[in-house]
Amino acid sequence: MPLITRTKQGAANFGPWENVVRVLILVWFMLYTLNAIPDVHPLVGRIAAKVNYWISYFFVFEYILRVLCAKPRKAYIFSGMGILDFIVCVPFLGMFFGADWQILYSLRIVRVLAIFKLARFNQTAASFKKAFYLIRDEFFLFFSVILFMLYVTSLGIYIAEHDAQPEKFRSFFDALWFAVETLSTVGYGDLVPITPMGRIFTGVIMFIAVSIIAISTGLITSAFSRVWQQENVFAHRRKRPADKTAAESGGEEEEPK
Repeated sequence: MPLITRTKQGAANFGPWENVVRVLILVWFMLYTLNAIPDVHPLVGRIAAKVNYWISYFFVFEYILRVLCAKPRKAYIFSGMGILDFIVCVPFLGMFFGADWQILYSLRIVRVLAIFKLARFNQTAASFKKAFYLIRDEFFLFFSVILFMLYVTSLGIYIAEHDAQPEKFRSFFDALWFAVETLSTVGYGDLVPITPMGRIFTGVIMFIAVSIIAISTGLITSAFSRVWQQENVFAHRRKRPADKTAAESGGEEEEPK
């Protein structure tokens, strides 16, 4: 079995070594957790910082190696996973190019995106991708309508509540914040409509929230069902020729001499 294989898009797959990358990603996040605990022992903190730097070096090396091994390289560099690998490396690279690049290092929070690298060459993640690809048009249309309705109701709430509560609904953005927290069913209670028209618009937002849960759940469920059915059919078709050959060979052995 070759050490390096490539996907249809040309991305390099290092086989068993991909598990090493996944383990280092998990270790990296454990180290981040230790650095976020103020009461941790100073020695443990220093060791965690050192190991964190070495793992950062590894991810830079990994990105360069994937670029060199990809065929075509441009397809990997501009793919979703290639861009993610680059973003994870950029803050660390900023440390080596002087003060002008320090702003990149200050964006090191983006390295938490490394958690998505765990999805590389993962069959479950591939099923998710296929499912959302099947319903991409429906999702785009559905959430476009939701965003439009959110805008309209926020504007209506601002018009209805601004004169009644000028200190709370000071601008459209205050009304938009209220609409978002109502839509997400959080309801902090910092903003409450008191006018009849404001309450009507709030009720509309609540119905939108219910529709988001119901419709999006139905879309995702149907998409996953279609993906799993396709995968089962393909697996069954791959097995049938082998079963047929085995049956024919078994039948030949049972023929009397």
